[in-house]
Amino acid sequence: MPWRLISICLTLSFAFPLGALALDEPVDAVPSGETQANHEVIDAPVRGSAWVDSSHRFATDRTLALTRWVDGFFGDSEGDSEIADSRLRLKVTTDWDERRGVETRLSIGGKINLPRLEDRVDLVFRGDDPDELVEGDQDDPSQSQVGLQVRIDQSDTGKHRTDFTVGLSSAGPKPGVKYLYQTMWTPKTSLRVSQRAQYDFDDGAFGATKLDLDYALSERSLIRTQNRVLYGEDSEGTKWSSNTGVVRQWAVANGFERAAYLYAGVKGLSEPDDYIENYQVGLRLRAQGIREFLFFELEPTFNRRAEGPSSPRLSAWAVEARIEFLLFD
Repeated sequence: MPWRLISICLTLSFAFPLGALALDEPVDAVPSGETQANHEVIDAPVRGSAWVDSSHRFATDRTLALTRWVDGFFGDSEGDSEIADSRLRLKVTTDWDERRGVETRLSIGGKINLPRLEDRVDLVFRGDDPDELVEGDQDDPSQSQVGLQVRIDQSDTGKHRTDFTVGLSSAGPKPGVKYLYQTMWTPKTSLRVSQRAQYDFDDGAFGATKLDLDYALSERSLIRTQNRVLYGEDSEGTKWSSNTGVVRQWAVANGFERAAYLYAGVKGLSEPDDYIENYQVGLRLRAQGIREFLFFELEPTFNRRAEGPSSPRLSAWAVEARIEFLLFD
């Protein structure tokens, strides 16, 4: 089973044009095809600040569009919960790890609008939530976290947004609040900062801080840096993670889209014992196929893990295979 997964992964690696990860035209270049149709080309000479403003706006719009495409295509749970329309993702994941064996799990993520409540209240499914300090029932790895999200405030520009959240579980409600700030730091760099605080009646209060940066390399590629800190009242220390990678997208002849994400990351624990849990290098290969709502994904990784500050660091290969159905998009 493990070697079959690895062979499939290698086959798809060659099927994906990984040479496309190389940089193509710079982001300031005039786009072609559909992108060119959306941006009028000015033939007449433009002088002074008008030319500067036009170039700035063009680069900014394209960077934002690429960032949103990456979030939507790779199924970012936070991004799904913030869009205006309903969107759900049903995902089946098989995870093989050289040292931990094989696990298969089912999850559902996204949100459903509740239109009778003035489009301000959503039913949210978090699926595999990376912000959970306290893991779910180990006997039921398929369980999904469900909750309500109420939009309290949102700026006209969309830079600021505040939501009141209520997680629903057998242990009772988990009230919380979430704040999001996103902006263009430079014409080619988007910045996103989010802060979430929540209270669990069994496990106490916990919070999550995220900082993400995207830098556009071209029309179809960007560098993404993601940083996350998790801290809780009753958790064992403060958990943190950071990763940086290159994302490349392309479309194939049948109109379906594909993307590759080559990354390196590290995660650790700051208290009570300060140590690095894992160094990781990975490659996510994701393809839309057969139908527009169907996605296939393979993610091989190489890990250098330590179970504790005094434990030896061990190497381990792992492969995740995913099939995802996109609903209500």
